[in-house]
This record gives sequence, C-alpha cells and structure tokens, in this order.
Amino acid sequence: MITKFLDIILGAKRASKIGILGKVKGWYAVVEAQVRGSLHLHILIWIDGAPASPLDMKELMNSDPEFKEKLARWYDDLICQSFPKETVPYVAVTGTPKQLPVLSRPMDPLSPNYEQKRDQHHRDLCENTGLVHEHNATCFKHIPRHIHSLLDPDTDCRFQLPRPVVSETHFDEDGDLVIRCENGQLNGHNPTTTLCLGCNTNLKQTASGPVAMAMVEYMLNYTVKLQLDTSIVFSSLCASIQTLKIDPPKDADGEIDRAEMSRLMMVKATNKLVGKRELTGQQTASQLLGRKNNYTSDEYKEYWWSSL
Repeated sequence: MITKFLDIILGAKRASKIGILGKVKGWYAVVEAQVRGSLHLHILIWIDGAPASPLDMKELMNSDPEFKEKLARWYDDLICQSFPKETVPYVAVTGTPKQLPVLSRPMDPLSPNYEQKRDQHHRDLCENTGLVHEHNATCFKHIPRHIHSLLDPDTDCRFQLPRPVVSETHFDEDGDLVIRCENGQLNGHNPTTTLCLGCNTNLKQTASGPVAMAMVEYMLNYTVKLQLDTSIVFSSLCASIQTLKIDPPKDADGEIDRAEMSRLMMVKATNKLVGKRELTGQQTASQLLGRKNNYTSDEYKEYWWSSL
C-alpha cells in the first residue's frame, strides 16, 4: 500500500510526476510501531517549485498578493478539517467485516449517486480510523499524575485539540497559515488520500520555520529511537565498560590503546543496546517479509559502526 501511495497518489511513477499534492520533488518516510505494535508511516514531502524555506515563502507572499491568495486556495483544497456537507454520523451495521469502512474497497466513481455516497463514506472513514480525536491518557502523558484531577481536557491536551472553528482558510497577521476548520476534533487530512487508502492519513503543512524544524526532528527521532528503558541503557554501558576493563585493547608495545578502547566502547555499547531492543510482532513479520523500514526518493550512503 505504501508503494502504491508513493507511485500513484504522490505521482512518483506517473509520466508527469504530478500527484495529489502537485509535482513532488522528494520524500523521506520512516515506519514506526505504536505501543500496541501496529505499524504506520511518517513521511516528509517536498513540493517541486516551492520556495526554499518558510522565510522565502513569506517574502514571496508579501510581495505577490495574487500568489498568496492562490496558496490559500491550494491549502484549502488540499487539507480538510471539516466533515462533508449533508452527511450524518456513522451508524454501525451488522454484517460481514467487509462492510466496515476501514476494510472496504474504494468506491467506484462510475456507480450511481457516487458523489453523495462518497461524501458519506468519507465521513464514515474519518469516524472509524482515528481521524476524529478523542482525549485519552496519551494526551496528558507529560503532565504529572497527581494533578490529573485538575486537568481541563480541551485546554491541556498536548495535541492542542480541539482547534478553534475557522470559517475560511487564510493567513493571519503574522503570515501564518490558518486552515478552515468546522470541526475542532477532526485532524487535518486529504479526502482523496483517505478515500483511497481507507485509513488514518493525517496531513500537516510546514508553513513556518519552527514547524519545519520540529517535523524534521520528529522524523529523525523515529529513525533512531530504540524504545529502551533508562535502566537498560545504563546496564549496557556498564557491561561494555566492564568487558573493556577486563580485556582492554593494546598496541604493538603492549600499552593500552586509548583510541581503540574508545571505538570499542561505542561499538560494544551499541551492539548491546540493539540486542536488548524489543521488537513488536508486526515489526518482526515485516522484516522477515523483506518490507522496508524507510522509504525515500533519494539514495543515501550507508554508515557502519565498524568504520569508527
């Protein structure tokens, strides 16, 4: 499904290279496992022809009002934070699992009353894939437990949900993008992508420098995250130190080779940490099936610890 998304929806394998977001210049994606084990993708996408930085984008908007207006319309068409008009809340029906929104195939555009059915199916997917936010313990995990009784869920949610209702997409006085929002609990998403994939497909713009840096840090953190307890990290370091203390590397003169000792310290500690890493069943199955843990439009040079 990931490759189909990249090849068709993003347009990587199209002759024009144009997809749902326009012409894509590049992407970098990593696969992450939730606490429950399920796998999902985080992806950064670069649009061809876009200004090099958020600062350049703001300068262009300030100098070209027509571009600014077109950009607002593009974002409004791309990111949805509202339910389709004339739709109703999802009502569960009895029957086979294939009738569930998240397990059904995309609708046939040639079917009768397609647009009306599509809009309702869109809403059904939103309400069944986690796109509609509901407060839970994850929202407040950084707040000390002893003051949880004082929480105001709508104010203290770390995801800053619900969002304020916004009548139309616009840029505020600081030049920051504000997306039209008719439902403060609905995460931003692209309707076409959600309808095609039938799963949670959050979409967020990086229209400011801090947001762009935060997104990059977020992605890189998932790339290297080991999900290990502090006690395991320190025990691995202690074991590595003890091993080198008992049998330190020596040079040709029989003296302790400090440089080699430092290198081995890094290698041994890393090997022990990797060995103690807990993998979910889904991660293990994905690896055995030869699935990738990252996807990118470019090639990167591999880096090996042994080169230290």
